[in-house]
Amino acid sequence: MKLTEWTKNTFFLLIAIFTLTACDSGPTLRSICENQPQLCNDLNSDSWCKLERRKVILGRHQEQQNPSDQVRYQLMLDLERYSVCVEKASHIEHIKLKEKKTSRVKGYITSLKELNRLSQATQDSNDPYLLYWHWSRNGSEQAMQKFLALRDTGILQTPELQLKLATYYVKFDRDLTIDTLYHALEIYDGTAPLQVEILKTLSTLFIKEEKYRHAYVWGKIAQEYGYKDIDLAPLTALLQNQGNNIDGLNQLVEKYSEQIRDGQFIPPNR
Repeated sequence: MKLTEWTKNTFFLLIAIFTLTACDSGPTLRSICENQPQLCNDLNSDSWCKLERRKVILGRHQEQQNPSDQVRYQLMLDLERYSVCVEKASHIEHIKLKEKKTSRVKGYITSLKELNRLSQATQDSNDPYLLYWHWSRNGSEQAMQKFLALRDTGILQTPELQLKLATYYVKFDRDLTIDTLYHALEIYDGTAPLQVEILKTLSTLFIKEEKYRHAYVWGKIAQEYGYKDIDLAPLTALLQNQGNNIDGLNQLVEKYSEQIRDGQFIPPNR
């Protein structure tokens, strides 16, 4: 069967696209570890924490190429996840190969050293994510004051940063915290994954406010978004005993869920 001219052109175009894609995919983990063993050899060498280790290595390599605030912040998060994983794994004795445990301990110590290095390197940054990191991890009030100073600039107008702002408010103003979480949902455009922590926190706060209908609604929405560590059975029983219409509350759940998915959430009156 002969190829038409159009088919031939399409065929060669696809080859070119796949070739460019392959070239732009960046170095592989193996190539990084072969060419720059210092980025890999101080981490654990067994199969534990494989995904976390991979992200740390790629992040360390990326920092070498582009030591920006954004790159360093992501690397710090990846190091934290790796640290938690490998610290847990380091307590597991390997019956036949004791050096496996030693490798995990080495990885854990590396994670702490790297986090300390990056903490020092970013302590003067004005990036909002790093400012919050230094407040939440190091207790830096100076960093939090810089973070709060960004409220009127528009920089904090993302759901993730509004959640971080709410985490600060929760210590002293519950109503302001709820309003901030509502605003986080209000500016959510429905495209990126939604942080379920926003929904879970709303449910928890309304329980503390003894507004159990609200707590049920937001707990139910949190479940819809994948949060599993919540048991609504006691809350449901309490509401039924109080004569509340559960079907009516479920209609609210559907309404708010649809608004959030469409990026058109309207904060309700409290």
